[in-house]
Amino acid sequence: MLRLVLILLAFSSLSSLAQQYDLVRPPGVITEYRMESVSIVTKAEMELGELPDHPKITWLGYSSIRLQNNRYGEMQTDNRIYFIADTPGLLEFPPIPIVLENKEFFIRIGELEVARNRASGTDTVLQVLWNNQPEIPKEVHLGEAVEIQFVELVKNTRRSSVVQASFSQPTSNIEGAQWHQYVRYSGRKPVPSDYFFTYAQGFWSRDRFGGSPENYQDSSKRIDGFNYDVRTYKARLYFTKTGKASGHLAATLGTSRSQTRQRTHVVPFEIDVLPIPPLPNDRAFDTGLVGDWQLEARHRPNQPIASRAFTIDLTITGQGNPNLRNDFDFSAEGFPSVESNLFPRVGSNYDFWEADFTQTLLPTGKVGTLPPITLASFDTVADQWRYTEITPSFTLAGFSNVAATLTPRTSPGTSTTRPVLLNLPIATFGAFALAPFLPFLFGFARKRLEARDPEQKARERTFQKLIADFKAGRGTPEAIDHELLPILRHRLELPTGSTVREIAAALEDPELSASLETHAESSFSTTAKPVNYPALASQLAKFALIILFTFSGLKGATLAEANASFAEANYRKAIEEYQALIDEDPNRASLHFNIAQAHLLANDPARARASCHTALLLDPLDKEARDLMSEIRERQGDLTVARNRLLDLRPDQWIILAAAIWVFTFLYFGIRKFRPLPRWPGFTAGALALALLATAAWRQTHDYAGDQYMILADELPREPKAGTPDWNYPALRAGQIVQVSEVNETHVRVQSTESSFWLPVRELQQVW
Repeated sequence: MLRLVLILLAFSSLSSLAQQYDLVRPPGVITEYRMESVSIVTKAEMELGELPDHPKITWLGYSSIRLQNNRYGEMQTDNRIYFIADTPGLLEFPPIPIVLENKEFFIRIGELEVARNRASGTDTVLQVLWNNQPEIPKEVHLGEAVEIQFVELVKNTRRSSVVQASFSQPTSNIEGAQWHQYVRYSGRKPVPSDYFFTYAQGFWSRDRFGGSPENYQDSSKRIDGFNYDVRTYKARLYFTKTGKASGHLAATLGTSRSQTRQRTHVVPFEIDVLPIPPLPNDRAFDTGLVGDWQLEARHRPNQPIASRAFTIDLTITGQGNPNLRNDFDFSAEGFPSVESNLFPRVGSNYDFWEADFTQTLLPTGKVGTLPPITLASFDTVADQWRYTEITPSFTLAGFSNVAATLTPRTSPGTSTTRPVLLNLPIATFGAFALAPFLPFLFGFARKRLEARDPEQKARERTFQKLIADFKAGRGTPEAIDHELLPILRHRLELPTGSTVREIAAALEDPELSASLETHAESSFSTTAKPVNYPALASQLAKFALIILFTFSGLKGATLAEANASFAEANYRKAIEEYQALIDEDPNRASLHFNIAQAHLLANDPARARASCHTALLLDPLDKEARDLMSEIRERQGDLTVARNRLLDLRPDQWIILAAAIWVFTFLYFGIRKFRPLPRWPGFTAGALALALLATAAWRQTHDYAGDQYMILADELPREPKAGTPDWNYPALRAGQIVQVSEVNETHVRVQSTESSFWLPVRELQQVW
């Protein structure tokens, strides 16, 4: 039997030696509510697996401390797992999962006896302050820094000068958060004390060591008539994951250094970690800073000048995690950066982080306006974005700030039908068909006029004069009865004895008919004045106009929301909302004009150009769109477009213009029936109408063809095989239009009689 025990012990030692670790178990008898630990000393890095839940154990944390090399010069690491037993009695300790040298296995402790803790639960107190408040915050934001103070209180019961109070460094077990490391030493892994703010003791300072720094402060306090010794630890907690951040904070305190008078206090917590809301202002630069930050800036010179350096100096001071800071870059189109540097002004052991940032821009003179630079940080106290304007908008000499005048349109405008030839009114085809008959009509009219009775001409002149006098109120009852009524009977082909009411009923002129009715009533009776029909019609028209505006306002509600986002400088949201409207109805020029402005203000001139190009296809005579296109082209280094160009009319507009000239051509030939005129102007107008028709056909084939895309990236290489650029072929420039024959998820194919190649979809935008 003894031989078997020796063999098992030897095998256990060989196994332990092979696994390269030494296990230091807790005592066989431990005390409830008193922190104990399992120590695993390894010669290699160890990873701790997920500790299993146990009804009688609260896990307090884990630490890994580098020890001195052993006598063989081998590295040693003390990996400690802290816990407390919650209830007395027999405890079956669960296996501990670890990973060592890429091997996963369990450390088994066995059974432990848990004795009742005889230390008073009131003589020692652990208080935790969260941002100087005793209440645990219910919600924090991702990246938010919370100042934690561990206040350890031990009742002063000593009757001698021997120090009896016993304090311990707090421990923690946290998921979804991490502690700020105040102390850093090159080449050394952090130890638990590095996560507490270091206070100066004696003459110790940053550059003078006359004493020893400590990571706590001692004081005393009187509470409810008792004196307490107080030790305070200061730490900072960063929340790194959204969702639930949970865990507990703990410390072991006692009224004596004897373990029998010590007790471990545990403060559990659970906090909801909310994501930071998206930045609602695209004009602001997202610094990434979360917390209480102050940003101050200066610039030199006071006014940027083309081809001369323009420097921005920024001072950053705050309390939060500086590692969340985004890289600062204030360069803009036409204002490239030539140098930038960040100079931290504090070491690792800081309470407030401070730094200076300097960036030098060089205005090229290509773009005239440097937009205002506004920095955004998220204020976790007010739960909102905080904006700090560090420079106003600057405009170089000789330029104007076009961006300041950009405003979205409040109406989506008229819709253009696709294809554009469907916008032709039906009358256009009638004009082309009937115009050649105009000379014949003019000839027929001339013959009729020459054959008319002279008495009929005189009667017509008298009739027109009487009507004018009657409407103007200058007619007399005698003229009506003896001159007007006979003419009306003859004109309406009524019998000679027809009454005034019969004549009025046969008239198509409502005003004249009403006047005759009034004349008849005033001649034979004194009845009330007839209803004023024109006034009633005016009221009904106003009512119909109100109803029309009401429904128009309801339809434009979504457009109003997009314009509101534009006004708030939330251009990304405005672009999404405008795009949703365009997806519903892609045929309105004003929507494309609005999204082009939003793209330009969001510093995306390539997409702004594509959208503005579509707006001009839909409404070529839009002066505002042409001005915007000129500004975009200037920023991209291209020539501006003409402010007004009739040659850019839509094909249907060319055809309407051709129809008008076509009708004029035959009107001219018709007028020649009455007056001697040369023939050549008519033939010239006819030839011009046919040329306009040819222009419409050319525009329809080239500029209004389907599946047209604009190049967004400058110097875009052609890809003979999708995904494989070939720089031996001429690259495409931003703003070029290509017509594609095939589209897949990643590429489009451009095919012509001369060449065939592929282009990436992400560098293209389809135009109308």
